[in-house]
Amino acid sequence: MNDRSLRTRARKAGLATAWRDAAGVSHRVGADTLRGLLRVLEDGAKLEEDALPPMVVGQAGVATVLPLRASSERLAFRLECEDGSVISGHAGRSSDGCARLPAISDLGYHRLEIAGRRTVLAIAPARCRTVADATGGARGWGLSVQLHALRARHDAGIGHFGALADLARQAAAAGADALAISPVHAMFSARPAQFSPYSPSSRLFLNVLLADMRSWFSTHDIGAMMRRLRISPQAARALEDAPLIDWPQAAELRLRMLRGLYDDVIRPAPPAELTAFVAAHGRALHCHAVFEALQAHQLGRGPRGGNWRAWPGALRDPASPEVARFAEERHHDVCFHLFLQWLAARGLHGAGQAARDAGMRIGLIADLAVGTDPAGSQCWANQDDFLIGGSVGAPPDPLGPLGQNWGLTTFSPGALRAHGYRAFIDTLRATLTRQGGVRIDHVMGLERLWVIPEGASAADGAYLSFPGRDLMRLVALESHRHQAVVIGEDLGTVPPGFRTRAAQRSIMGMNVLWFQRDAQGAFLPPDKWGANDVAMTTTHDLPTVAGWWQATDIGWRKSLRQLARGTRAEDALAARARDRDALWAALHPPAAPDPPPVTPDGAARVVDAAARFVGTAASALAILPLEDALGLPEQPNLPGTISGHPNWQQRYPPGPPVLERPDAARRLDLLRTARNRV
Repeated sequence: MNDRSLRTRARKAGLATAWRDAAGVSHRVGADTLRGLLRVLEDGAKLEEDALPPMVVGQAGVATVLPLRASSERLAFRLECEDGSVISGHAGRSSDGCARLPAISDLGYHRLEIAGRRTVLAIAPARCRTVADATGGARGWGLSVQLHALRARHDAGIGHFGALADLARQAAAAGADALAISPVHAMFSARPAQFSPYSPSSRLFLNVLLADMRSWFSTHDIGAMMRRLRISPQAARALEDAPLIDWPQAAELRLRMLRGLYDDVIRPAPPAELTAFVAAHGRALHCHAVFEALQAHQLGRGPRGGNWRAWPGALRDPASPEVARFAEERHHDVCFHLFLQWLAARGLHGAGQAARDAGMRIGLIADLAVGTDPAGSQCWANQDDFLIGGSVGAPPDPLGPLGQNWGLTTFSPGALRAHGYRAFIDTLRATLTRQGGVRIDHVMGLERLWVIPEGASAADGAYLSFPGRDLMRLVALESHRHQAVVIGEDLGTVPPGFRTRAAQRSIMGMNVLWFQRDAQGAFLPPDKWGANDVAMTTTHDLPTVAGWWQATDIGWRKSLRQLARGTRAEDALAARARDRDALWAALHPPAAPDPPPVTPDGAARVVDAAARFVGTAASALAILPLEDALGLPEQPNLPGTISGHPNWQQRYPPGPPVLERPDAARRLDLLRTARNRV
C-alpha cells in the first residue's frame, strides 16, 4: 500500500495524519502508527453503507437532517415519543438530498419510523443544566474531596461513602452548594495494588472498597465478625491511624470482613432491596460480578491472570458456555460481588441524599474518568465497544516532552455510531445517577483523543476524531434528565474552537488559579475569569497553594528526577520566586503589600488570600479543594510518577471533623463571604 492510499484510509477512519503541537509546530504522523491504529479501527463494529443508524441525535427546536436519501419532497414519518404521544408528519428534503425532519420540541429518546426504516431519535435541549438553574440565579461555591482520603471511626484505613455523607452535611451547614468527589468507578477487587481512581475496571459500577459496611450492618455484627475472623483491633487501628493508605492491606481486611458478613448475614436470607437491585441492573451487573470472581480465580494461577486477554480462549468470551459453567460453579463468589455493588451503591445514594437533605443546591458532583483499563470488566463484557489494542494519552508537550500514555482505552467511534451510542449513554448515566453534577475528565475527548497503537511510544500516536456534536447533545440531554450540572476538564492541548462549542452547550470549563495569567505572566484579576466556568485554586494533579508557595512540588520533581528536560532545580526555584511575587501582587490585601515568608505560616496566609481571591471570581461556581481548605502542602497525585510519590495514598489529618478545624472554617468563611459579594 502506498503512502497516499494509507493516509486516505486513515482520514476515512477518523485519524488525523498530521498534528500541531503546543508551540504551533506541525508534525506528520508516521506510517507505522497509522497502520497500527487502522488494524484496531477497521476490525471494529461499523455501520453498513447507506444504513440508517440506530440512533440519530437532534436538538429541540431545530430541524434534524437524517442520513437517509429522500425519494421525494414529502416523506411520511411517525414518531412515538417517550411519553407515549405520537407525532406524525412529513419530512422534507435537504439541499444535499437527505430527509429533513421538522423541528421537534419534545426532549427524550423517541422511536422514529420513516421510509420503512426505524431508528431512535434523541432530541436534546440546547444546553446543559446550569449553576444558575440550580441556585436560582446565584453564583455557587463548594468543595472538592479525595473520597478515599477521608477518615471515619473504624474505617479500616480507607475513606468510604459514610464519611462522604458526614462531610456533605458539614459542607452544607457551612453554606456549600456542591461537593465534587474523586472518581468512584469500579476497580479490581483481586488487584488492590492498582488503586488510581482514573484507571478503573469499569465506569458502569462502583469501587466496592468505598462501601461503608455500617450502612447496613450493626456494630454488634461487625464486632462479632472481627472476633470470628480473629482480626486484631490493634491491626485495624494501625491502618486507620496511618498517614498513608496501605491499599493491599486495607483492602484485604475490608474484603475479609465483608465476605464474612455476607456469608453469615446476607447469604442465608438476601434482603429484598438487594434482590431488587440485582434485577434492576441485569446482565451488565452479572457480567461484572462474574468477571471479578473469574479474575480472582485466574490470578490464583499466576500473574498473567490479571489480564483477561491472556486467559484461555473460551474464558475471554463472556457469553461462552465455559464462563456460564464457571459462574454456576462459583455461584456464591459471584453473588458476593453482586452484594458488594449493592452495598456500595446504597452508600453512595445515602451520601447524595445527605447532601440534598442538608440543603445543598447542587449536591455531589461525580467525576467521569477519561477511559477504562483494557484489562477490566467493562472491556471484557463489551469488547466491540472499545478500541482494544490502542491506548489514549497526550502528545509531547512542555509538561510531558515524551508524550503520555495513560494505559487506558476508549470507545470505538465506529461502534458508538453502530450501536446507537449505547456504551456512552450507559456510562454517562451510571456516573450521573443520584448526583447533582459531573466533571468529565479530559472533556476534549468528546471531539478527539490522542490514541497510541499497542507497543508504540507515547509520541507515536495520532488524533482520532469522535462525533463531538452528537456526544455534546447527549451530555445535554442526560444533564437535563438527571438535573445535573456539567464541568469539562479542559486543561492541556485544546482543539481550536472547542471551548466555544462547549460553552454553547453550558459545559463549564475549569479556571485554575495557576493558569489564569495574561501574556506577560501576570495573574488575571478575578473579574476577568470566565463567567460560565468553574473557578478553583488547584486540582488533584497540581500543587496545593501551600505546596506551591513552599515549592514542595519542585522538591518532589528534583528528588524523583522529574524536572523538565534541560531545567535545573535552581532555575525552577528562581522562576517560582518570581511567580510568588506575581501571585502576591494579585492576591494581597492592601494592608499587606509584602509577600509572606516561604514558611508554613507564610503559606497559610497565602492560602487564606487565595480562597478569598477565587471566591471573588466572576465564574458561575467556585471550588476549593479540601487540601487547600486545610492548608496541606502535598498534592494527591504527581503526574508522570508511578512510584516514589504517594499518589492516591494520602489521608486527611486525624482529629476533629475536618471542616470544624479553625483553619478550614476560616477559609470557608472567606470563600463564602467573597461569593456573596460577587
